Amino acid sequence: METRTELCDLLVVGSGAAGLTAAIAARKAGLQVIVVEKEDLFGGTTALSGGMIWIPGNRHSVAANAKSGKDDSIDIARKYILDEGRGYVNPERVEAYLTYGREMVDFLERESEVKFYSMDYPDYVSANPHSRTQRGLCTETYQTSKLGEHLKTLRNQLPQTLFLGLAIGSSVEMKEFMRAGRSLKSLGFVMKKLVAHARDMVLYGRSEQMVRGRALVGRLARTVLDLEIPMWLNSPLRRLISENDAIRGAIIDTPTGPVRVLARRGVVLACGGYGRDDKRRAASYPKVAGGLPHPTPVPLGNTGDGVRLAESVGGRFDAHVTQIGSWMPVSQMPGVSGIEGVWPHLVDRMKPGFIAVSRKGKRFVNESSSYHHFVQGMIAVNEQEGASEAAAWLVADSRTVKRWGMGFVRPFPVPKGKYVRNGYLIKADSLAELASKTGIDPQGLQDTVRDFNAAARAGKDPLFHRGESVYDSYQGDDEVKPNSCLSPVEQGPFYAVRLYVGEIGTFAGIAVDACARVLDQQGQPLKGLYAVGNDQASVFGGAYPGPGSTIGPGMTFGYIAGRHAAGVHV
Repeated sequence: METRTELCDLLVVGSGAAGLTAAIAARKAGLQVIVVEKEDLFGGTTALSGGMIWIPGNRHSVAANAKSGKDDSIDIARKYILDEGRGYVNPERVEAYLTYGREMVDFLERESEVKFYSMDYPDYVSANPHSRTQRGLCTETYQTSKLGEHLKTLRNQLPQTLFLGLAIGSSVEMKEFMRAGRSLKSLGFVMKKLVAHARDMVLYGRSEQMVRGRALVGRLARTVLDLEIPMWLNSPLRRLISENDAIRGAIIDTPTGPVRVLARRGVVLACGGYGRDDKRRAASYPKVAGGLPHPTPVPLGNTGDGVRLAESVGGRFDAHVTQIGSWMPVSQMPGVSGIEGVWPHLVDRMKPGFIAVSRKGKRFVNESSSYHHFVQGMIAVNEQEGASEAAAWLVADSRTVKRWGMGFVRPFPVPKGKYVRNGYLIKADSLAELASKTGIDPQGLQDTVRDFNAAARAGKDPLFHRGESVYDSYQGDDEVKPNSCLSPVEQGPFYAVRLYVGEIGTFAGIAVDACARVLDQQGQPLKGLYAVGNDQASVFGGAYPGPGSTIGPGMTFGYIAGRHAAGVHV
C-alpha cells in the first residue's frame, strides 16, 4: 500500500496527560500538532489513575499551606526531593520541574478547560521535615456530555473500582462509602450520590460525572478538540524518521494504512513506559519478574514502544534509579484477565486490623505506608527469606473485613461469598487453618499475630512505628483509639488475599535533559526528539515523594517539551 504524507510542526505519540499537555502547550505557542494513539481509546494510564498531580509551590498549595502556618517554598521542596532522591537525581532536571510545574498549572488553568483544587493529602515521607500536606492537586469534576461523541473513545476508569457503576471521586468520598454500613450520615451521603447517578442513567444512559484521572483527561481532551488538534486512534508508531542528524517525523500505522508524518519541529514520545514489555521488564526487574503472574493496572498498550524507538535512533535507556518502577501492591481475581482482574491496594491495607505477612508469616513493612514504599518492603523481605518470587499476603479478621472490605470484596452489607468460592478470598476459622490454606508458615503467622495484637491494644507498633507519622494518621480511622492505624487481628473467621508486585508506571526510561530532549550515549541531546511521562526516566531518581508523582512530572515536562519545540525559552 502506498504511504501517504501528512505535514505538521510537532508529532505527539501518546494521549495521556503528559502527551496532551505537550500538544496544548505547542499549539498555544503557534505550532501545528498531530496526536497519535496506539490504542482505540485515548487517555493512557492517566484515565485509569487517581488523577492527582504533585506540584510543589503551585498557587493552590501555597495558599492552603499558608493557612496551616506552613511555608511551601521551592527551596523547601527542593530539599525534600534531593533527600528522597538520594543522589540519583539530576539537579538541572529537578530545577526545571520545580520552576515550570507551577507555571504549567497556571498555564492550563488560564488557557484550557483544566481546573484544579488543592487537597489535604500528606507527602508520602511525612517524617521528612521538608514534607508538606498540600502539594497535591486534584482535577475538578467534569461533565461527560462536554465531550460529545468523543466520550465513547475516552478510556474508562478501572471498572472494578466503581460502586454500582458510580465512580468515586476524592479519598474523602471513599471514606464515606466505606463507612456507609455503620454510619447514618455516611449512608445518607452515599444514597445522595447514588440517586444522582440513577438520575443520570435515566436521562443520559450513563453517569454525567467524570472524576479523578478521567476528569483530567476529559478536560485536556476538550481543549485539544477545541484547538482542532487531530487525534488519531488505532495508530501505533512504527519507526522514527531521521534526516540530517535530526528527528523529522515518523511512520504511523493508521487504520487506513501507513502514513508518513513529517514534523518540522520533531516528535514527543509519550507512550506510557514499558510496564507491559515482558522482556525488558524481566531484564530490569530481576528481583520481581520471575515465577509469578504480572498483574498490573496499566494499559495493555504500554509495551515500551517509546523506549525501543528512541534507542533505535541512538537514545539511551537510563536505569540509574533507586526503584525501577512506581510500585503498587495488587491482587488478582482468578479467571479474570487484563486490567479488569487487578485490584490496586490503595486503601484497605492501611486501615486498622490489617497486617501483611511474608511466606514465613512475618510482618515486613508499615502497612500504612505509601504503595511505593510498601512494595519495596515486599521485595526486600522476599530477598531476605531467599524466595525466588516477590509476593505476600494481606491478612485480617472478620470484624475488619466487614468494616472495610478487602480488595475486590466490599464492606458490609455487600456479600462476599462468591469471592471465597472462587478462591480470591481465603477464609479459615483459625490462623493455623489460614496458614495451611495459603502456604504461610503456621507458627510464624501465629507468633506474629500474637505479638502484633498485644502491641496494637496499647496503640504501639515497635517493629514499624505504624500510625506515628502524619501520613499514617491520614490513612487511618479516627474512630479507633489510641492509634488510628492499629487494631488487633483476633475475631475469626480470618481472611487472606495474596498480594503481588504491580506498578503504575516505570521509573527507568529514556535519558533526557532539563528540556525533555532525548540524550544519546554521550549525553548529547538528539535534535527533534523529546520524551515525557513514563517514557522519560524519573526526575525523582526512582523516589515517590507524594500523590501524583508520575502525572505531575509528566505534565510538567510535556509543557516544557511543547514550548521548547516551539522555540519558547525554557
